[in-house]
Amino acid sequence: MAVPESNSSLDPANWSELRQQGHKMLDDMFDYLEGVSERPVWQPIPDAARLPFSERLPAQGSSLDSVHQVFMEGILPYAVGNAHPGFMGWVHGGGTPVGMLAEMLAAGLNANLGGRNQIPVEVERQIVRWMRELFSFPDSASGLFVTGTSAANLIGVLIARRRAFGVEVRDDGTQTSNNVVAYTSAAAHGCIEQAMDIAGLGRKHLRKIPILADGTMNLAVLQQSIAADRAAGLQPFLVIGTAGSVDIGAIDDLEAIAALARREQLHFHVDGAFGAMAMLSPTHGAKLKGIELADSIAMDFHKWLQVPYDAGFLLARDGELHLSTFDDEQKTYLARDTRGIAAGSPWPCDLGPDLSRSFRALKTWFTFKVYGAGKLGQVIDHSCELARYLEQRIKADPTLEMMAPVNLNIVCFRLRCPEEVADAVNRELLIAIQESGAAAPSSTKVNGRLVIRAALFNHRSTTADMDKLLAAIARLSPGILAAHTPMSQNSQSTLPSLQDLTPQFDPDSPYLIGLAKLLTAAYFDVDLGPIGNTLIQHLQSAPDDHKAMMDLSTILYIRGNDEVAAATQLDAIQMQQLYHLPTAAGGKPGLRLLALMVTGDFMANTPLEFMLTGSDVALDVLYVTPYGDLPAELPPHDVLFVAVGESDMTRDLLEELCEAVEGWDTPLLNHPRPSLNLSRDRVGELLQDKPELSIPLTARIDRYDLEELQNGAAGLTSFLSDGEFPLIIRPIGSHAGKGLEKLLAPADIAAYLEAHDGDEFFISRFVDYSSPDGLFRKYRIVLIEGRPFLCHMAISENWMVHYLNANMTGENSFKRDEEAAVMRNFDQDFAERHQAAFDVLNQTFPLDYYGLDCAETKDGRLLIFEVDTGMIVHAMDPVDMFPYKQDNMRNVFAAFQNMLHKAKDSANDSAG
Repeated sequence: MAVPESNSSLDPANWSELRQQGHKMLDDMFDYLEGVSERPVWQPIPDAARLPFSERLPAQGSSLDSVHQVFMEGILPYAVGNAHPGFMGWVHGGGTPVGMLAEMLAAGLNANLGGRNQIPVEVERQIVRWMRELFSFPDSASGLFVTGTSAANLIGVLIARRRAFGVEVRDDGTQTSNNVVAYTSAAAHGCIEQAMDIAGLGRKHLRKIPILADGTMNLAVLQQSIAADRAAGLQPFLVIGTAGSVDIGAIDDLEAIAALARREQLHFHVDGAFGAMAMLSPTHGAKLKGIELADSIAMDFHKWLQVPYDAGFLLARDGELHLSTFDDEQKTYLARDTRGIAAGSPWPCDLGPDLSRSFRALKTWFTFKVYGAGKLGQVIDHSCELARYLEQRIKADPTLEMMAPVNLNIVCFRLRCPEEVADAVNRELLIAIQESGAAAPSSTKVNGRLVIRAALFNHRSTTADMDKLLAAIARLSPGILAAHTPMSQNSQSTLPSLQDLTPQFDPDSPYLIGLAKLLTAAYFDVDLGPIGNTLIQHLQSAPDDHKAMMDLSTILYIRGNDEVAAATQLDAIQMQQLYHLPTAAGGKPGLRLLALMVTGDFMANTPLEFMLTGSDVALDVLYVTPYGDLPAELPPHDVLFVAVGESDMTRDLLEELCEAVEGWDTPLLNHPRPSLNLSRDRVGELLQDKPELSIPLTARIDRYDLEELQNGAAGLTSFLSDGEFPLIIRPIGSHAGKGLEKLLAPADIAAYLEAHDGDEFFISRFVDYSSPDGLFRKYRIVLIEGRPFLCHMAISENWMVHYLNANMTGENSFKRDEEAAVMRNFDQDFAERHQAAFDVLNQTFPLDYYGLDCAETKDGRLLIFEVDTGMIVHAMDPVDMFPYKQDNMRNVFAAFQNMLHKAKDSANDSAG
């Protein structure tokens, strides 16, 4: 009969269009891999991103381009992230571009590797020969590609079962083996137990032998267990060694296990999921001594060898035993021949349970052929070196502790904290690190305690990624620890002295403890909990002690309890608006400074206490509320300083102060009018088109507009005239990098909005200010009467630079050396080079004192990030580590104090 013509073919009608789209898809993946380190490692998946994947089965097709866009916007950004160099979770390889291309070739060929007379089968057989060579197995050994080591371990158990009970076990089943026992380490992967289950042998027939302190199987207990089981009439048949335990990377004594297995006539299988590949390493291969004596080895090429998923492998010493475990003589349409397509028996499907098998061998073959065994061994060595580097950094950090020895490339550690909250704190910290996008470690249990586990398998990872992990911990841990630690705990630190800080509640003393003392104590890891508890207990009997309440609010702000801190501070101010701090130097004050401040945390106002270090200045703080009445008369003082910082909450107050200060007959510093121009968007607007410096425009944008931008309903230039992705985004009103992220594409907006609750945000174009060495250098400078002073320079591998997370301590002495040199030569070098830019800033913002965070562009201009009066500058850093900072900061403080005395003297001269 005639078959009607139809369009049943799935090939394209226009191959040219498909070719063009295919090139675009390939380029998109190259772009992804090339720039993967610029993305978050992982990010939470918003509900909006999950929604399209609940659609019903499509009856009609869509264009390839549109489906590809769904992939780019809805799938690619929300993968687990193991291609990223910051991925340290579980045991995942990072893949390679070469492997990706090989996978594309294999998919195009679409070969079924069940068997038959084809070269793809010979490719798999060549890798079997390579593995025989690598592990010194005989030529009669067999091998098989499988999905992963879980399947390979199952096959190893089945081969051992066949060896122990003969071929009849395949017919009779488990009734002939219900008294069998197998042995493995208590640290072995759970798939071993699963293999006993699937093989019909039963999980209770697997003996889990305790481990030693180094994580390896206790062989004395193993020997005793075998003897006890034999005495009980049971039949031991299998012992499984581990080459790289999943928790800490421990390698059992494989040579000793092999000898024991020979004596006891047991099948010796090795789970070498990742560790077996250490055989490629000239440095670590010797740790696997004895693996060449195994009867079977399970391994994965998609872990340490970076082959794209999936590429598991089983190597069996006795090829005939392996074949008889699976081969079926009753073949019908699978009958073999000596010629034609059905030649070439035995086939891979005769060595395992799968008949339909993908061409996994091709991407593995490409990996070995393109990179070579030597280069792959270097990758393995490098990840082990990174583990040693991370271990050293952790040991040098008093806030962290190692929890297991580093055997290969797995590092287990945790944040130090009270034992009763340690698991909860470290679990929360782990999730916070993952959700931050900075790194993605996982967790495990070591000696029953939850630990953070960094498994370093990605060939793209560098020491910079280890530093980013630790920087994220330093940034995230204080708040998490404070939230889990009662104020009564952790009073062990003695620098500075708790006795010096604890208030005596002298009714005749008008002074606060103050921000400077409390923040310095926290900086040196003094637990402020006991002081906070003392204040709370005191306030129960003296609820109107506004000084105690104000100090308590400061402690609460430092510990991250902002809402309670704000309420406590407001209660104090409603009782009393004026607060006193003594001169830093003690004795009779040489100058009385009155500062006008507003409610808020310690970045809401100019933190003057630090600037008065070592001075004869007594500080009085008069709090004014954004919606309250300004005082008609000011308390006695010599100099008035408007310390109120710019924010949406304080704009009306600053406007009122502009009028009020005109009626106050007082020497005034930091007139409020220029501060009105210090919002991020206004600073960017005022400094545009200034050739002396560089600053990207900043725009305010609300949540709705961001959603419009994300879904393509609005263009970026309608909000930001110089805008292009990547963008920098932060919630309006945030400080110190809170909520600050880089958005690489509109698709990243949804996840950001899911993670942040604000209604309004600042966005600006990202500027790559990295130096030729790839590091980012950020400067904090204050201008006092127009003159710039460097307060610190942070050097980081990450574009988001803060001094506390830039790893300026520890082994990074080169960073401190560079900072010291820049400080030493600042006036003759940096300040002189950018004098024209500082002149523009002083003309634009005529303030007596302000700060700026800045960098240098690649063409040498001053790049401005922020201009503000509320930046904290201090000399709290340890003198032994930062000896150069003390003299530098003394000069900064002296300049500020001289400014105050000049204002006082000028007023006296005018009055005289």
